[in-house]
Amino acid sequence: MIVKIYPSKVSGEIKAPQSKSIAIRLIFLSLFTKIKLKNLTLSEDVIDAITSVKALGVKVKDNYEFIPPEKLEIKDNYIKLKGSATTLRILIPLVAAIGGKVTIDAEGSLKKRPIKRIVEALSNNGVNFSSDTLPVKISGKLNTDFIRISGDESSQYISGLIYALHILSGGSLEIISPISSKSYIYLTINLLNRLGSKIVMDGNKILVKPGKLSEYEGEVPGDYGLSSFYALAALTTEGELLINNLWKPESYFGDHTIVKIFKDMGAESEYFNGSWKVKGSNSYKPITINIDDAPDLAMPIVGLCSIAEVECKICGIRRLRIKESDRVESIGKILTSYGVKVEANEDKLVVYGKSRGLLNKFVNTDCFNDHRVAMMSSALALITGGVISNAECVNKSNPNYWKDLISLGAKISIQ
Repeated sequence: MIVKIYPSKVSGEIKAPQSKSIAIRLIFLSLFTKIKLKNLTLSEDVIDAITSVKALGVKVKDNYEFIPPEKLEIKDNYIKLKGSATTLRILIPLVAAIGGKVTIDAEGSLKKRPIKRIVEALSNNGVNFSSDTLPVKISGKLNTDFIRISGDESSQYISGLIYALHILSGGSLEIISPISSKSYIYLTINLLNRLGSKIVMDGNKILVKPGKLSEYEGEVPGDYGLSSFYALAALTTEGELLINNLWKPESYFGDHTIVKIFKDMGAESEYFNGSWKVKGSNSYKPITINIDDAPDLAMPIVGLCSIAEVECKICGIRRLRIKESDRVESIGKILTSYGVKVEANEDKLVVYGKSRGLLNKFVNTDCFNDHRVAMMSSALALITGGVISNAECVNKSNPNYWKDLISLGAKISIQ
């Protein structure tokens, strides 16, 4: 798919895209309780989660109702995912806790994503792995309720282990520092606690005491990370936008913190009564920020930094190199194509923003098979015009993205 974008202003009102992080977690909760998800958006990552729970015995009706199995067991000995790293990293501990034999494989860039830390954590606890890369054959059964794991590779393993300890009737985790993407651990804990478990995180230790989980019925809440690209498009084009169906921002640093970050950079950006309101400005302020606890925020932040006409520093970027693309490299290529200077080292990215009028015109870019790269690039193309190749990459998280932008006033043609 090729998307041609012409200079235009994004304004109006829109419902936030569903949180794929919450959707995936709710789908995995169907191993324990009945889940009904109204109007579920079937992004590629959500489809991966559905594929996984079906392989573990969950009955799925109309991609809406998820009915837990009478007995947890591996029904399919070969599970192939498309590209969801979250699904992969939650699935591996669950397979280990259930016990049996299974091969897990994936397509595209997910095959290159590391699984070393979970292999290290479980290999001495009754579980055997054929390798620490995909495809991987897993056999055996987890034989301990205490697990130590390095936290530097992914927080999603921790979420998966919390689920796994529900299968084992409880237990505890010790995370070896540093702990990356901590906000997603809090997301898992808060969700499970709201539905009836008792999980406590104290420093680098987590105690899991499973409770009887309530059934869940309703829509998946909106996603701040995905919504941030609509907000970014409004801010780059000096538009005004209201994004609905969002929960109140939590106190910890996470994707929701983008509301405050955009405000700190000089935009009008406020949350009230389930909605996020943004209004663009003709200039933006510099920022220095560490995004290690919510690395997906790098892309919308960088997008606004590009037109801030000041030097901005984004730290804690190490894990951006092992996303759908090497996002440090992808950011560099996209911003350079628009004439914005970027410097990067191992854990810091510096963006030297420039005025909208000095950006290169009608730029041709690729998305590098990375949904967030395409979304960030689109916000700049709305200023100058541009072409994005392989733009269907947004289907990974938000298949409605291009249609939504058009509904908000963006002049876009799709080929």
